[in-house]
Formats: sequence, structure tokens, C-alpha cells
Amino acid sequence: MTIGEALKKLRQSLELTQAQMIQGSKISITHYSKMEKGQNRIFVDDLMLILQLHGVSPADFFKEYFPTKEDTISSKISQELNRSFYKNDIKKAKELQKLILNTKHVSTELKDRAGLIIAVLTARDNKTDTTAITQAMHDFFKYKEWMNDDNAITLLSNSIRKDNLKDLTPLIMMLIRKYKKLNEQNLTKQRRLATVGINYLYVLRKYFSNSDKIAFKILSWLESLTADPELCLYKELILYFHSVYTDKRQAILIKKLLKLSDYPKIADNLPE
Repeated sequence: MTIGEALKKLRQSLELTQAQMIQGSKISITHYSKMEKGQNRIFVDDLMLILQLHGVSPADFFKEYFPTKEDTISSKISQELNRSFYKNDIKKAKELQKLILNTKHVSTELKDRAGLIIAVLTARDNKTDTTAITQAMHDFFKYKEWMNDDNAITLLSNSIRKDNLKDLTPLIMMLIRKYKKLNEQNLTKQRRLATVGINYLYVLRKYFSNSDKIAFKILSWLESLTADPELCLYKELILYFHSVYTDKRQAILIKKLLKLSDYPKIADNLPE
């Protein structure tokens, strides 16, 4: 893939026209169009400016479209780890954790996520081992600019629990203020941010009553998520939580739909 092709993919994920992609720069539409086609040279300064205009870090851009061998391995392990969680497969999760700990160059976030997933899968009576949470939050606060770091955002989303919800609420509000409209972000960023909101709503609804005001604030933010097939599950979960507060019959139907869509664990765990 060329840089121009990667820019085109990024632009499409943001649902922008070429004119919108370069808005705020001195690059002409004609020049940019040729950049995407590989007909014009792409200067580093122009690339950095375009990424900056859309809140995309250079590291995230190259990791997304030009992954290294290590990135590919980590991505595969990450996907398998998430599947082990959805399938309630404790044995597989522990095997993957061992693999992660013995693999070079994996992120701290992936190591922490493995610990958090195993803690949840092995929990009894809704009580999880606090060791994994403590370690995850310790690592989270090492990120100096955590709102700009995808690993930090993912770590935050996986660390939301009943016991720390009150402490984490100001951080969630900071994210909402920074990323006011989710549909202005690329799909990868939208997935990460939506997961934060959905996980927060899950804990809020399950353990705290009389929380409608903050719930609707989170829901209002989440409703700006792009309507895209890749985000279909997220849209369904957002609709579910909205229905829980407004239309219980519709919430029941959504749970049934999730089960039919082969998401039984997600459906069964949703708070009513």
C-alpha cells in the first residue's frame, strides 16, 4: 500500500470528501487528488498536517495501514483474546496470556487486558480479583497524554468496575469533551471510544440506580457514532441501553436479536 492509498482509506473511514480532508490546509483539491492516486509526491509536512487536522497521530496512521510483523502478531493475539472472552473460554484466555508474556514487543495494554479478562472469567459472585485492576490502573496513569493514546483509552475501557466508577467518571467526561462527535474520528478510534461509553453504561446500569441523567449524557455522545457495518454491534448495544431507560419491550427484543446473531454471552450479561 502506498501513502496515497492509505490517505484515501483514512479519508473514507472518516466519511470525508477530498475537499473536507484538506480543509484548513493550503493543499489544493487537484494536488490532493493526485496524492491519493500516487501521481504527486507527498511531502512529510503535508502528511503530518493532514493527520493533525483530523486528530490522527502519525504512529496510529502507520500502525493501521503499514503494520510491522510485531503489530500483526499482536493484532492476531488481541483478536483471539477478545474471542476467548466472548466465548467464556477461560482455558484459551490463560493460554493466550502465557503466549503474550512470552512474546516480545507486545504492549502493556495487551498484557493488562489478558489479566483483566481472566479476572472477569474466573470471578465468583460478581467479585473479581482486584490485583488485575490495580495493575491496569497503575499502568494507565503512566500515560502522560492518555486521551491521545489508543492503548490508554483501551486500557481505561477494560478497567471500569463498580468500585472505581465514581473515580473514573471525570476521565470519561474528559473524553466526551475532547471527542465531542465520534463520527469525526476514524472507525478504529470510534470503536475504542464507543467501548469506553458502553462499558461505563454497563456498570452504571447494573450497580447504580437513579443514574438516568449521566446515562443519557453518555448515550447522547454515543449516538454520534457513524452508521457503518463495522460498528453494527456497537450501534445495537447503544440502542439497547437507550431502550433500557425508555422502552423495556424493545430492550427485550434487542437481547433476542443479539442471541440470534451469535452473541449469547453479551446478551445474557446485559443489565436490565
